[in-house]
Amino acid sequence: MGCSGKKPLSGVLHKKSIIIKTIQVGGSTLLSRLLAIIREILFFRFFGGPGVISDSFFTAYKIPNSFRKIFAEGALSAAIIPTIVSKIKKGDKDAVNSMMSLAFIVFEGTVLALCAFVIWKANAVVSFIVPGFSPEQMLFTARLLKILMPFIFFISSSALLASVLQSVNRFFVPAISPALLNVVFIISLTACLKFSFPVEYLCVFILCGGLLQFILHLITYFRLKFSFGTITKDTLKDFGNVMMKFLPCLFSMSIVEVSLFVDTNLASYLHKGSVSLIYLSNRFMGIPLGVFAVAFSTILLPHFSRLSIYAPKRISFYLLEATKFVFWVSVPVICIMIFLSENIIYTFFSFTGKFSLEQVSEASSILIAFLFGLFFFSLNKILLNVYYAFHNTWIPTIISIFATVVNYSLNLLLMKTLMATGIALATTISAIIQTFLFVIFLYFAFGLRFNFVKFGNFLLRYLGQLFVVFSLAYIMFRLLFCWVSTFSDTMATFFSSGIGFWILVIPIIAFVFLFIFYTRKVFKVKVYFLD
Repeated sequence: MGCSGKKPLSGVLHKKSIIIKTIQVGGSTLLSRLLAIIREILFFRFFGGPGVISDSFFTAYKIPNSFRKIFAEGALSAAIIPTIVSKIKKGDKDAVNSMMSLAFIVFEGTVLALCAFVIWKANAVVSFIVPGFSPEQMLFTARLLKILMPFIFFISSSALLASVLQSVNRFFVPAISPALLNVVFIISLTACLKFSFPVEYLCVFILCGGLLQFILHLITYFRLKFSFGTITKDTLKDFGNVMMKFLPCLFSMSIVEVSLFVDTNLASYLHKGSVSLIYLSNRFMGIPLGVFAVAFSTILLPHFSRLSIYAPKRISFYLLEATKFVFWVSVPVICIMIFLSENIIYTFFSFTGKFSLEQVSEASSILIAFLFGLFFFSLNKILLNVYYAFHNTWIPTIISIFATVVNYSLNLLLMKTLMATGIALATTISAIIQTFLFVIFLYFAFGLRFNFVKFGNFLLRYLGQLFVVFSLAYIMFRLLFCWVSTFSDTMATFFSSGIGFWILVIPIIAFVFLFIFYTRKVFKVKVYFLD
């Protein structure tokens, strides 16, 4: 394995296993994202389109959801997985059980205290996050927040259990549970639409979905013969080390979420519906980010943690190849989604009658601004995992703080002329700066060299391949819709601006990816994880 061709080390995943597990996790995430599209359509039907009610709900929902991604899924996993991996490698399962007992007491106790505080001071929290809302909208948002806030307890508990599952290479349940949560969303929204339930009922249904997700993780945890053990002095020492990593991870792991929090704060001063449009555009950008980048980085974290123990110098090789792989996947996705951005918003949402053409155009522009940063958002997740594998959290924390300051400054500058699109563009620029700083400090801190020459050679060959395939795809696209223009008005509308558009376009998209995959050797495009 690796560049040396040596026999794979014990406990370290082979590249085939990495890809298989990435596909498994990514497939589950794709199912969740497809269900999420149905969920978003039902959302805007239920709320009557982007406006005051949707802005209030998405803000209230984002608060516990952001705490989940920052406090639980991101920071907690990055801090605790390397420690659990080392304990399991030593065969010390009792230490893991004891660690989980203490982790639940500390983390979930803190979460409960946080929930109590936010519920108590909901009005103040809402006024701080969205100061541009009217007083009436703030009160409505605070009422929803009080119902939704306990959601973080169930989800953070699930994330804590998922850390153990991922440490023993069990990724399916953590990956499939968001899909189950989206099923609950869809059923809940359908019931709310059918019976005209108020928004508060929807919030209660969401809590039930979080409880279901927690139960699923708990059952899997016990089926793998893990439990909760007695807390010892060694447990306290190990947990102290975890906390030393967790506190800086709390900020640095989820810079995207922090940036989106800043986006929401400033978007509240813009016209009504801006918060909803940023949320919607980010959800579509999050489809490829979650399906591939998050899945790939999730698999690589325990893998990097093992490599940092056995063969730390191999990480330089994996960093280069992971970057090539992320670029190989993300760039075609970026190009396709930018080209079809207006179609994506229009075909899925305009037919509901809840979106105006101006809102479709604005959402499309916001989506494009986010997409320019997709490669960097994706790569940052992997670069963070390299730092965490070496048990270093302070460097990425400092870089993340700097990137957030840049994001906020650019927001203030760009939103004056570009409105919500400027807010998304500022987030993208800050992610690009963050990527370059991560790479530079990996060299100075750990001597990990990123081979820019090899990446440059790969880049030139791959861009040549992309030029050929997208030229062919564009010709196919134009010819196809010239043919559609000869249809009757009803059929032409269905295939050009309705769901039928995707019946014609998806085969072209499939052609693009199949061409890229099967002709890569013709263009001498080498990607370690594919070859």
